[in-house]
Amino acid sequence: MIRRGFWLLLGAVLGVSGYRRLTRAVKALLPQSQMHARTQAAAPGRHAGTVAFVRDVRIGMADYLDRHREI
Repeated sequence: MIRRGFWLLLGAVLGVSGYRRLTRAVKALLPQSQMHARTQAAAPGRHAGTVAFVRDVRIGMADYLDRHREI
């Protein structure tokens, strides 16, 4: 069990450090204006997805509470 935990932790550390290195390399290769444009283009989709998710959770919790008030 300890061995599995070690490999899981090692994989997480290597994944995070690899992601950071890749991000740094992309930032170094692309001009700043292109990076800013890509970030701004991706932002509305992320926020719309988050808003929809929160709305679904609230509706689900309201249904749950309505059903369990009768018990």
